[in-house]
Amino acid sequence: MIDRVYFHYQDLEEWRDGMWRIVGGKKRQSNGEAAAKLMQDSPAFEAAMMRALEEWPNSCRHNLSAEDTNRLAWLGHAGCLLEVGSPEENTRYGWHMLTTKEQDEANATAQKVLDAWIEANTDSPPLLKMMVSHA
Repeated sequence: MIDRVYFHYQDLEEWRDGMWRIVGGKKRQSNGEAAAKLMQDSPAFEAAMMRALEEWPNSCRHNLSAEDTNRLAWLGHAGCLLEVGSPEENTRYGWHMLTTKEQDEANATAQKVLDAWIEANTDSPPLLKMMVSHA
């Protein structure tokens, strides 16, 4: 079990980087399409989510320690923002462009990343274990 961690929203990298900004019109469409394309490419999607683990330590600890939330969705949103600039709502829009099979594959990829984060953040101080695993 992982202890729940909280940060003030201003300390979350996701907020700083614009995950929750509202983007409409043609840019919403292009962001959604870019997010869908990324989620269809499992190796690239995995790399984007792993990037979130490395670049957003506070946001990861805040969101991934909340076991009662949709952590797979959060990881996907984070990866899509970092890799293609698609904020959360635009990524949800892109999610609905995927087939059920593609959604299942994207979820399996996110689960793999979540499992890696959980392994790195149990039984030792989270940041120390992450640094050792990436050295």
